[in-house]
Amino acid sequence: MHYGSCTVFIPKSHKIGSTGSPWWKRLLNRTDDRLRLLDVRETSNRTHWDEIRRRVDSVPADENDALIFVHGYNVTFHDAAVRAAQIGFDLSIQGPTAFFSWPSQGTLDGYLADSAAVEASEDAIATYLSDFAHQSGAPKVHVIVHSMGNRAVLRAVNRIAETAQMRSGVEFGQFILAAADVDADTFRRLASAYTSVARRTTLYVSERDRAVESSQWIHRFARAGLIPPVTIVPGVDTINVMNADLTLLGHGYVASARDVLQDMHALIRHDAAPEHRFGLEAALTVDGDRYWLIGA
Repeated sequence: MHYGSCTVFIPKSHKIGSTGSPWWKRLLNRTDDRLRLLDVRETSNRTHWDEIRRRVDSVPADENDALIFVHGYNVTFHDAAVRAAQIGFDLSIQGPTAFFSWPSQGTLDGYLADSAAVEASEDAIATYLSDFAHQSGAPKVHVIVHSMGNRAVLRAVNRIAETAQMRSGVEFGQFILAAADVDADTFRRLASAYTSVARRTTLYVSERDRAVESSQWIHRFARAGLIPPVTIVPGVDTINVMNADLTLLGHGYVASARDVLQDMHALIRHDAAPEHRFGLEAALTVDGDRYWLIGA
């Protein structure tokens, strides 16, 4: 595992949910609104945590929450850094924003290789999340996980939960799980671990997520992030994103859909239950279990 920091430039023309317009729009508007990775600096483990603690200490006590982003399939280190910066900026995170970049191939045809790589990263992810909770000094550490990254984080959190029982406990703020490319039965079996380490866990799902739909076709089993059926787990709030953007295969809504970003902001700032958050509508499964709609 390597530690370090990245510097990402966010232009004044930045729009919420975007890492930059396509070339033709930039040419038409004569404005370059792309987020750019300017610098990558590797540090020691000790320096990493020292820098994060300084960042936490530099922010007022009521605003020094921290955020960790774990990316999904087909994401390079560069793209993970830019996306983490965009999400942290759009969610107004004043404390440190971090990301864990597991070794994705960063290519569409690298799905099988990515599946193996994310599984091999489970131990390292568990270590980083646990160390962050203990060493950052942040009063609340929130975690946003996208797509295939949910496979490793699901098992990592189970390991953290088992270890926490032997310590004073590890408590995170929000676990936000989006477009989870995870076997639905496996998720239902293991997701109770989230409730033992986090204040609240939210699962965003969609019927229009073509990327997770492709994964379901490959695996021949239901995926937690795709409906129907709606994945329901006690202690986890399930939210169906109704207006997923199909220009991104309906898969990038966690970072690009403004109403989802607003909902995540309410979660992080206020730890508000779904019934107390603006823009959510209650719904019931055929078995009578409650979930929520956003963008209906």
